[in-house]
Amino acid sequence: MIDHFTIEEKTCHCGCGLNKVDENPDFLRALNTARELYGKPMDAESMTRCVKHNKKVGGAPYSAHLDGRAIDIRCADKFERIKMQMALLTAGFRRFEIKPTNLHADMKVGAPDMLAIKTEKGIV
Repeated sequence: MIDHFTIEEKTCHCGCGLNKVDENPDFLRALNTARELYGKPMDAESMTRCVKHNKKVGGAPYSAHLDGRAIDIRCADKFERIKMQMALLTAGFRRFEIKPTNLHADMKVGAPDMLAIKTEKGIV
């Protein structure tokens, strides 16, 4: 399997060095499959987060980022976001949060399928 994501993208951005993504081969395999289906780089802005950093950025207390099973991807526009989401769906992702400038996708163990759309006015 070709890994299209760098260690910096997979590691917590607070500088603690935590990388849980590489401990989840099913997540990483699905993510790389989605990247290949999408056909171009995905700009990962967040993957693994430690508890302290997750709290600092306003993440959910039981976020899939804490387990290294989530990704936030910057999106240039809504058309690219739709293409990315279709690639992620095809690769096996079933949990999404669509935001104005990015797409969150995760494979949280034991969590139900989910689609949330966030706007400046809240969740739709």
